[in-house]
Amino acid sequence: MTEAAGEDSSRRIFGEAFRYLVAGGLITSFYLSAYALLLFVGVQYFVAILCVQAVTIALAFPTYRRFVFGPGKSLRGDFVRFLSVWLGGMIAGLIGTPLLVEFFSWNPLLGQLASIVIVTAANFLIHRFWTFAHRPSLENDDDDDDDESHPI
Repeated sequence: MTEAAGEDSSRRIFGEAFRYLVAGGLITSFYLSAYALLLFVGVQYFVAILCVQAVTIALAFPTYRRFVFGPGKSLRGDFVRFLSVWLGGMIAGLIGTPLLVEFFSWNPLLGQLASIVIVTAANFLIHRFWTFAHRPSLENDDDDDDDESHPI
């Protein structure tokens, strides 16, 4: 790998990481707000997690695919990989949050927040190197992409 190619690759990864943090921050803010609202109205924390996860997936997939990593050649393939990563993160959160709440007496909102921080870092790497790894870079928008009919 030449020095210029290494710099381009580093810039591309930094750009993706920055976009992921911005998009993920907005999505997480929505998630935590909705989660806090459900807790406030008396929904049990585990049920609240499941409800908010379902809504958040509908926001996160098109956001990450379109604005963070770029679309691949297959909408279905991207979505299946995305869901498998999201499911893994959700399971980690569903284990981590009750562990912190039930065994360490943490507040459910703080327990969920701690789980999110850990899962977020892992998910960026998995999405970057597996879920959306096959796609062209967003910086090379002049490349033809067979997936233009699927703007999600």
